[in-house]
Amino acid sequence: MSAFAAYEPGRRTKGGEPVPVRRGTIADVPGCVELAAVVAGLDPVQWTRSLTASATDQERMLHVAEDAGRIVGYARSAEYAPPKDAPRNAAPAGWYLLGIVVDPAYRRRGIGRALTTARMTAIAERADAVWYFANARNRASLDLHTVLGFVEVTRDFWFPDLTFDGGAGVGVLCRAPLSPRKART
Repeated sequence: MSAFAAYEPGRRTKGGEPVPVRRGTIADVPGCVELAAVVAGLDPVQWTRSLTASATDQERMLHVAEDAGRIVGYARSAEYAPPKDAPRNAAPAGWYLLGIVVDPAYRRRGIGRALTTARMTAIAERADAVWYFANARNRASLDLHTVLGFVEVTRDFWFPDLTFDGGAGVGVLCRAPLSPRKART
């Protein structure tokens, strides 16, 4: 099973209604870890820590897509500030969309888009813009984010522990403006 589906613009799976997307909780972490291990071959111990932080830390968020009580997709976002010793081309501070994992049986049903828009809506309560990066060869992701208002900012940037192997070795940093922040009470 491949972690990534072949990119076929406009193709959707027949049948099946879109699944609901909601903010993830600590109770969702085991289902997300299982999905990460099966779909993407990610280390369960490392991802348990990371996803737990995403579900509990105020500077991170976890969103899940659920069908019949089972996690079929998840996505994370986090607030980032470059370290003091960061290079001049460090990605700017702000809220970032991080990766999406979707069960292969649920691909092409709009789950990636739903998870992305849910995160953008949640971030709009905290910031005026959202950031995202991808490998320059990841057309599926770049096209999805372009439709949602993201614009390329640069291909020359640094982000901690990030490399763009498996493609051209080039990352694309994009930004989307968000509607004005809601008043906090």
